[in-house]
Parts: sequence; C-alpha cells; structure tokens
Amino acid sequence: MVRRLMIFVLAGSSTLFGADKNAQALLDLSRDVGGLQEQIKGLQKSIEARLADLSQAGAEQVRASAEQAVKSMAALSDGVQKSLQSQQDQQTRTLDAVAALGSQVQAVSDQLSTMRQAVNDLTAAMSRLTTQANDLSAALKSSPGFRSGIAMQPEISATDLFANAEADRLGWKLDLALQEYAEYATKFGNTDQAPDAQYYIGSIHYSNQEWDEAVKAFNILLQTHPDSKRVPAGLYYKADSLAKLGRWQEANETLRDLRKRFPDSPLAKQALTVKPPAH
Repeated sequence: MVRRLMIFVLAGSSTLFGADKNAQALLDLSRDVGGLQEQIKGLQKSIEARLADLSQAGAEQVRASAEQAVKSMAALSDGVQKSLQSQQDQQTRTLDAVAALGSQVQAVSDQLSTMRQAVNDLTAAMSRLTTQANDLSAALKSSPGFRSGIAMQPEISATDLFANAEADRLGWKLDLALQEYAEYATKFGNTDQAPDAQYYIGSIHYSNQEWDEAVKAFNILLQTHPDSKRVPAGLYYKADSLAKLGRWQEANETLRDLRKRFPDSPLAKQALTVKPPAH
C-alpha cells in the first residue's frame, strides 16, 4: 500500500513538476514520503497494540462474565436443590402427620365402636331391668300387702326416723321435721326419745307462732311424760304461748307450777308473773 502511494506520489510529481524539476525537490519529496511512511508504520503499530489491548480486555471481561455466570448458575442450582430438598422434607412431614392423624382417627373410630357396643349392652340391661321391675310390680300388686293400688312401705326404725327428724329440724325443714316427730311420737311413744319428739312438736309450733297448737303439744308432753327432763321447758313455753293468746290467768298458773316443781331450773327463775299490756 505504501509502495503504491509512493508510485502515485512520484507519478503525480512527475506530472505536476515535470522532468525538468531539480533533483533537490525530488529528494525533499522522497524524504517527506519516507517520513509519512514511518508515521503510517507507527500508526499501524499503535492500532495493532490498541487492538491487542482491546482483545485482551475483552477476553478478560468475557472470562469474568463467564465466571460470574458459572457462579450464578451454581448458586441457582444450589438454591433449587435446597428448595427441592425442603419441599421433599415438608412433604415427608406432611405424610407423617397424615399417617398419625389417620391412626388417631382409627383409634377414635374404635373407641366409638366400643362405646356404641357398651350403650347397646346398657340398653339391653335396662330393658331387662325394666321387665324385671314390671314383673315385680305385678307380683306386689297381687300380694296381700298391697292395698288400694298403693304398696305397703317398709317400716322405718325408731332410730332412723328420729335421726331424720333431727336432721330436718336442724336444716330448718320444720314442716317435714314436724311430720317426722309426730310419726315418731305415735309409733314409738314408749321409747326414751319419745319425750324429745313431743317437745320438738310443741317447739316447732311455737317457732311458727302457732300458739294454740303449741299449747296442745306441750300439754301432751306434760301429761304423757311428766317425769321427763323436757317438762320445765314445756311448762315455760306453754305459759308464754298462753300469754301470747291473752290467756293471762292460765299463763300465770303454769308459771307458778314451774316455780313450785322445779325451783332450781334456770327457767323457773325467769318465770315471773305475766300481765296484760297496759292500754
């Protein structure tokens, strides 16, 4: 290329300046062409060096990009593998939980089956008991002890009856206790606790402010059990019931009887003469 340029320049020079130009001019032109040729060579080397640098830099960049891509692919692969492993572990745990739940459901089902059988057995047993109860009821109704469609109740002992009455009185079930004491006094009037039962009959009437009934109950106590330890209290509350009824004379007579028969009784010391209220 340089040679062609020189030929072109020389031809142009010959044409322009002619053969008759002096040799010095040709030498100057030749020197300039040589300088130009050296500049072109330097420029070519510079371009080649720059191209080499660019090629090396591009190669380094490509290599770095490739390495980064490899690292990214490795990280992505590792992440995908971990994600797959996590999903597999979760699936395994889910399957285990489902299996355990299935076992629990089966256990509950077995328990329900057992309970259902137990209920069926209990129902059958209740049916048999009902049949037996009906047979027993029929037998009782046909027995001599059955009167007017009501079976005879078993007799309660004196101890149990008195204990029931005491419990009801202390529990303030006074109406029920009154019935039980009355039943005791009627059925077991000769026992040691008969005076107590009769006294509590009067005492309950007194608490209910049933003065007439209280006087009657205390009169029965005084007449039926004159030697009982309950007599002093019976006299005292009889007198007070009479006073509540306005029967002042009878009340004072009862109090005098109390002081005469039981002078050492604390109640006798309280038994003063009663008087009607002043108007």
